[in-house]
Amino acid sequence: MHIDIDAGPTLQTTFEAFRNEIDAFNDRRERLIKTSRDVTALSKKVIFHLHRFSFQAPWPADDQDDTSSNTRLFEEAQKKLAEIESLLRACADKEGLPSEPTRPNDTMLRCERFLGASLEEWIEAKSFLYFLQYNALIPYDVVQAALTSDTSMDVYVTPMRYLLGLSDLTGELMRFAINAVASIAPLQIMEHVLTMQRTIFHALEPLAPYHTEIRKKQQVTLTSLRKVEDAAYTIRVRSAEYAHDPDMAQGLIQRALASNEDVMPPS
Repeated sequence: MHIDIDAGPTLQTTFEAFRNEIDAFNDRRERLIKTSRDVTALSKKVIFHLHRFSFQAPWPADDQDDTSSNTRLFEEAQKKLAEIESLLRACADKEGLPSEPTRPNDTMLRCERFLGASLEEWIEAKSFLYFLQYNALIPYDVVQAALTSDTSMDVYVTPMRYLLGLSDLTGELMRFAINAVASIAPLQIMEHVLTMQRTIFHALEPLAPYHTEIRKKQQVTLTSLRKVEDAAYTIRVRSAEYAHDPDMAQGLIQRALASNEDVMPPS
């Protein structure tokens, strides 16, 4: 029997290379997860910031007044989103994620799941701002363009992440609609919100049987949609009694949503 005396060192070298590759992958994963946490936290702050939306002027407006409080609100939100996108780009450059503008590389596809949750939160914040500005659903191309430069795709946003982020948006739309109870025209605002919620719900419903996350989020979307419908119904039915007192109407609606019962006039 012939024994290759060089087999031992060669095998050891091979396994050392495997070990180094696994260690490098684990280190990269930890850095991406940390960035993901930071992006999630910052995105939530943008959403909270946008909920300071002022209903003193009619919405949606035909034109934007540069001096309005909402215009300043949007500008601040844009700056915060730009900071988040810069953070994602910096992380991507460090971890070797940028790829060709039209096709993600293997590293990006392998590591996408480590950033996935934060991308959904970022999409939720970005789509909420887009809705408040334009009363429209943000296109996928606009989302991807925010993380694409002239020469490379810095971070690849999968179509599924985009859809999951839009699904999360329906909850923020519900909160926006409830906050609009004391506005000048609450029913008009709720109608716009309901249109957007129904659009998202019906677009994602065919995917629900085949995707667990979509199926779970659809239940949450349906709950949010029904809450807005209940609030709109309550306003319409009780408008004769409480139109003169928006604060009372808002309190009644909040209690109705909490108890899931119809609102009865005070005795």
